[in-house]
Amino acid sequence: MKKIILALFLLTFSLSFSNSDIDIISKELWRCSYSVDRTFKGLTYIKFLNENGKPSISVSILDNRAALKTGKVSLELSQLDYEVKENENSIYFTNLSDKTQVFSNYKLSYSFDKKNRPKMDLYRISDNKKLCNLITN
Repeated sequence: MKKIILALFLLTFSLSFSNSDIDIISKELWRCSYSVDRTFKGLTYIKFLNENGKPSISVSILDNRAALKTGKVSLELSQLDYEVKENENSIYFTNLSDKTQVFSNYKLSYSFDKKNRPKMDLYRISDNKKLCNLITN
């Protein structure tokens, strides 16, 4: 009887902590496939990291719009902490410095389709406007 109770407890405990939404989303490299807003251009990649048990997000934005005119390409690469608000299905960037303050106006919203495949979008917080649809590579 004790073995059955212990087995049920372990099964319940392992199910409750194994397959969270963030675990599913963080396994992928995400890129902006289609920019909905014309002001948001360039190649954007988002990768969830976990270094030494500390989760963070790597965001890289490669802006190549002016490359033909100036011959220069700008790259914004940031590694940010994040906060998950499960009631909103949103991820907010935290620990912003002067250099990464631009990310304070963005959030990632996630959802799942009928086949439990993750979907994610990038929103501007100030006007709640979708900037781009993110897809997995």
